[in-house]
Amino acid sequence: MRVRTLSRRLGSTALVIALGLSVAACGSDGSDDNTPDGSDETSQTDTGEEAEGEELSELAAADFYPAVTAALKDAETFKYTATSTAAGAESTMTGEARYTDSGVEMRATSDGAQAMEMVMLDQVVYMKSPDMGMGDKWLKIDLKTAGDSLFGMLAKATDPEAMFKAMEAPKKVELLGQEEIDGVETNHYRVTIDPTNYMEAMGFPAEMATYMPKELVTDMWVDGDNLPRKYAQDVSTPAAGGQPASKSSTEGFYTDFGTDVEIEAPPASEVTDQIPGMPGAA
Repeated sequence: MRVRTLSRRLGSTALVIALGLSVAACGSDGSDDNTPDGSDETSQTDTGEEAEGEELSELAAADFYPAVTAALKDAETFKYTATSTAAGAESTMTGEARYTDSGVEMRATSDGAQAMEMVMLDQVVYMKSPDMGMGDKWLKIDLKTAGDSLFGMLAKATDPEAMFKAMEAPKKVELLGQEEIDGVETNHYRVTIDPTNYMEAMGFPAEMATYMPKELVTDMWVDGDNLPRKYAQDVSTPAAGGQPASKSSTEGFYTDFGTDVEIEAPPASEVTDQIPGMPGAA
């Protein structure tokens, strides 16, 4: 398995664990053509949720991510679905998450070109993907001992406290209007972040910024309880490192806040910390 392939898989995992809020993993070049396609559309999906909650009020830029994070922690659990399109191929990721005193616990499954399964418990990530060449085995990654390795970078990207601290000062937060998502009234925001500042705050290598657009943009729909209901992101990545420029889009929904979830580690007999051709991950 090539390191580049593994990096791409880890990047996908980081995005999932970041709960769709990690706009460092996606964005646009700031032009009108790269704002999310879904920005003027309202979801018609019926999830059976009542349009209840607090009255909508605008969040200030400095309060946006802290408020959303606090709301997710108060809800404790939720489920999510995200669909991504790139190079004409579509991939869908579904999962559920739970906040605990020790951090975030998550389970996710994706199909298509980014097919994988992932579980995160007690700062340990378990991953299974056809690209890893390990059959039905799960790769175990202990984020507490990963250091400055590729896995250590994943640990930083999957630490919600570190992630939101890095996004405490967005360049701009715009309230675009109010829309109904799955029967719930929401405020529709567009958030812009400077990728250079984000990379520095997260402690990532400065050269990673060359693979990022000039601005990181995401649209988010937030209800009266400050819970995220939907997000949409268009990615326009510049050519760098011998790789051509690329574009992709992602749209995700959050549902079932406060309901029961099932997140368990795979059986020990199905777990390994070895990838063929690479040192141990755990």
